[in-house]
Amino acid sequence: MKIVNGNELSIEDVCDVALQNEQISLPEDKKFWETLEKSRKFLEDYIATGVPTYGVTTDFGDSCHNQISVDKAGELQRDICTYHGIGLGPKFDHETGRAVVLARLNGNVKGGHSAIRPELAKMMVTMLNKDIIPVIPQLGSVGASGDLTPLSYLAAAIMGERKVYYKGQIVPTMQAFEAEGIKPLPIEAKEGLALMNGTSVMTAVACLAWKKAERLAKISDFLTAVTSEITRGKDTPFVAKVSEIKNHKGQCESAEYVYNIIKDSKRVFRYEDFLKTQIESLDGKGFVAQQNKIQDRYSIRCAPQINGVYRDTLRFARELITEELNSANDNPLVDIEAGRLYNTGNFYGGHICAACDYMRTALANISDLSDKQAEVIIDGKFNGLTENLIPFTPSDHPRAGLRLGFKAAQITISAIRGEVASYCFPISLTSQPTEALNQDKVSMGTISARKWAEQIDLVYLQFATHLLAAMQAVDLAGKDDFAPFTQKVHAEVRKLSAFVEDDRALDSEAESVCEWLKSTELFA
Repeated sequence: MKIVNGNELSIEDVCDVALQNEQISLPEDKKFWETLEKSRKFLEDYIATGVPTYGVTTDFGDSCHNQISVDKAGELQRDICTYHGIGLGPKFDHETGRAVVLARLNGNVKGGHSAIRPELAKMMVTMLNKDIIPVIPQLGSVGASGDLTPLSYLAAAIMGERKVYYKGQIVPTMQAFEAEGIKPLPIEAKEGLALMNGTSVMTAVACLAWKKAERLAKISDFLTAVTSEITRGKDTPFVAKVSEIKNHKGQCESAEYVYNIIKDSKRVFRYEDFLKTQIESLDGKGFVAQQNKIQDRYSIRCAPQINGVYRDTLRFARELITEELNSANDNPLVDIEAGRLYNTGNFYGGHICAACDYMRTALANISDLSDKQAEVIIDGKFNGLTENLIPFTPSDHPRAGLRLGFKAAQITISAIRGEVASYCFPISLTSQPTEALNQDKVSMGTISARKWAEQIDLVYLQFATHLLAAMQAVDLAGKDDFAPFTQKVHAEVRKLSAFVEDDRALDSEAESVCEWLKSTELFA
């Protein structure tokens, strides 16, 4: 049971509620409810004075010069919900919808700043716990004033309108309400803005994306470790002292993760042993062309520096996303301690947009790293194995010349890498004025979050294909010499995809490995 008080939700909390259907509740302490009631009364008393109150007794955006009487305030809120019913395109899935409702509830109860009625907060709790979740189109938000159009689908569902996910189906909202004995709740003064004028869609998408992206750091580091094993690399780049000298926490974590795998491998050299066994002595000669290079290529030697950036960007993004998740982000906002009402711009999703923009670039870099490591694994010129990872095939074998192995898999890896890189343009820079130049600088945060989520799924597919190639190389080189952890991964992958003896289509196997990567405890 998660307690929602506006201040303490984590990304993991969002994932538990969204993905595991964990129940939620509001705090029981008296002060929490008194704060909601006081802020609501403050708002009602304020608008009763006849002072124009943005979006409550005035129209919205550039039309805020149009003032209405207090008795029309509820109708106005219902109207903003209605005319924003222009979300288009594919729909967010049921899990993302749950995350949206939770994020919106958390922001709306923070400190009473949104001035919603307690019954509205309770309605959102009921919808989550009964799993009646609005069906929300993905297109229609520029990320300021918040996620107006997508969040209108939450507001409409609360009133019994539009459609919801319920018991595995999409049904009219009233059908679900009637099945559960729930009465629709008409929204009243300011509550349309409280529900819609915020960053909860982009934040929900970013929370779920972040959690999926987190395990890619470990998968990337494992791919580095197994590449080092396959190519008979050295331990030097992963020795703790090296990264400590560099100072970056993410690099230290990455190097430690790789080192903890390869230290138990019979295929990775301690540098001192490499010098003793793999380097020819000068013996007084002025020159020797060594058969073995004393340094590994950058895609191995610099991997902690590359994935370290990814790990540190994850840490930075987590901070921004968590802060946004626990913010009051609608407009106007009520401050009952100061007795003031603020017309402001907390609905601007710039921090979420920035977090997702940064993450897409960091993710593209580990995708590019994977592409280069896959080349080293698959191209027989670099690893002492066979070209394209085909089985060792004598020239008189009936299949000689008819095995191409992982040649096409490498092309697929490179194709996905190129597509992943295409997601890197900073979405924040696509801001364009809208709504009669009132919204003249917008965040585009929801688009940025959506693009990050799409990009993550591509990288999982790429890593799955890379992993198939790596496990083929492990078999060719002799799995017993590989690290125990590598052997564990190999055993699990082999449950989904057998060694490629003669060429076969690998598409369904790669997709199965992709889904395994998303859920296995080995990379949790």
